[in-house]
Amino acid sequence: MKKIIISSLFFLSFIFVAVSCGGDKKDPYSEADTVDTTADTDTGDTDDSDPSDTGDTAVTPDNDKPSRDCNYSSADNRLKPKNEELLFSGIIFGERSLTKYIYVMNRCYSCDAAEPLVISGISIVDADGNKDEGTFKIESNPVENGSVNLKNDEEIEIGISVVASTWEDQVRYLRIKSNDKCKSDFDIPLTAQTKPTGKIEVKTMDEDEDDDILVFTDVLDELVNEVIVYNKGISNLKLSSVVISEGQSKNSNEMGFFIKEGPEPGVSIAPDGELTLNIGCRNDKEYPSPLTGELLIINTDPTEYGANANKRIALKCGPNVEKYPTAKLKCEPEKVSVFQWATLDGSESVDSDGESKENLKYLWSFATTPGGISLDIVDDSNRAGSPLNGDPSNKINRAAFQAKIKGAYTVRLIVINDKGVSSIPAECSVEAVSDDDLAVKMLWNNKDSDMDLHLIRPEGEFGSKESDCYYWNCSPQYSGERPDWGVEGETKDDPFLDIDNTDGIGPETVTINKPENGTYKVTVHAYDTSKGPSTVVVKGYAHGAEEKSATLLMNKTDTCWDVFTIEVSDGDGTKKSIKITEITPAEVYDCARPTH
Repeated sequence: MKKIIISSLFFLSFIFVAVSCGGDKKDPYSEADTVDTTADTDTGDTDDSDPSDTGDTAVTPDNDKPSRDCNYSSADNRLKPKNEELLFSGIIFGERSLTKYIYVMNRCYSCDAAEPLVISGISIVDADGNKDEGTFKIESNPVENGSVNLKNDEEIEIGISVVASTWEDQVRYLRIKSNDKCKSDFDIPLTAQTKPTGKIEVKTMDEDEDDDILVFTDVLDELVNEVIVYNKGISNLKLSSVVISEGQSKNSNEMGFFIKEGPEPGVSIAPDGELTLNIGCRNDKEYPSPLTGELLIINTDPTEYGANANKRIALKCGPNVEKYPTAKLKCEPEKVSVFQWATLDGSESVDSDGESKENLKYLWSFATTPGGISLDIVDDSNRAGSPLNGDPSNKINRAAFQAKIKGAYTVRLIVINDKGVSSIPAECSVEAVSDDDLAVKMLWNNKDSDMDLHLIRPEGEFGSKESDCYYWNCSPQYSGERPDWGVEGETKDDPFLDIDNTDGIGPETVTINKPENGTYKVTVHAYDTSKGPSTVVVKGYAHGAEEKSATLLMNKTDTCWDVFTIEVSDGDGTKKSIKITEITPAEVYDCARPTH
């Protein structure tokens, strides 16, 4: 009888312990306890999606099962991810993905707050556990400046991006080091899948096949050379058109370049296929001249932000063909955020003697822009000035442009000497990425009025150098101390004003890459309306997309208009939640101008 009672008590004690360890307390990440290998756990932006994706090919580590001799108790700290894997799908070859986020927390039931879960390291490793990022990049690392302690239910976010550098799936693992007693190295699979597309490559059949220049030598009448177009992608490449865009010979009696038996518009090249183009030059038999031109191949290659969708081959023909001015162009920086500026330096261009510069004129244009949008190139020293595009008479050798949307911008420069001889075009590219979470743009319609844009931080005041971003402290034109918002010393949560436009109609744009949480306010200050009123338009952008637009007439100097409130909070695991609300009714009120 005693044995039965003792056995019963032991059984009840076992049941009590089991309930205590895995009882009724709700686990906010409990759905992650069982990995559904058939589910698409991609929590990123829809920009990366592609209907043809078949899912992650990586093998998910069995992080949820402790080793044979390790078991968790209710008092143990335990690292638990919200995402069991991170999938980047449908990325265009040569492009970097949007940043996606992984959230991990300390999941325990009765752990002592005095002994938290300590996250000591975050890295990217290969399948063998060796540190190897490949083209993955940790964009947001919460332990970059030291370990992070997590109490029960506290979490951190880790931002990851990747470049599509191959047509094959790329697989790495995010390794999180902690004092988790059973999984001190916790691995989360990272998989990148490149979208199948065509990819153009061109070779010119002359002395240098890979320089995108076709040179005809010893032309006394007519000569034909070959240009071979290859498809290095894994889907068909369509050639929409092939034309001589500059220096065309329109008939057999006219000097210049021509296409002999060109392809039909819309011809496709299969993966690993090729197409031969026969390009000719006609010159004068008795007095041949140095000629320059251009072959333009418009195609469906979307890779590298569409940089090669308008493939251009420079053409040179005739004697002394090298005795031309030389255009040299540099884009700085080569990567900007949307709404930021890039400078274009053509100051190293030289005349045909290889040295002199004083007689050169500069013809600026865009070879390509994202989606073919129109955009102004302006004098870098006067960004509010007139456009330089297509003007062959100016002597501005350092220009600038503002990137308006995400994508690749290819700038072209031709220099012309005092004899009217033009150079072969020089090009450089700028990649614009939509990594600024928050942007506000202002325009107005009276070039003689001066309007100022203000972005005021949470709990901030208009005109405060510490809490209000405006021309004095946010624009590179002035020397005011730059505001340090959010985390001290961290620049990603600080505002930036691109330009204080005092004699134009805008735009003025304020951006914050990664704003701190809280409620911001957008205010317009009429700094000077003495030469007439102005209709002001203000637009608010979240993650590169326009969310709100408001318009109001302002006709009195030193009046203000509170336009938007912007509420920033933690999002769904992929990006911040940014809610832009128009302040209604729209009212103009008297306000004192800032002291600076």
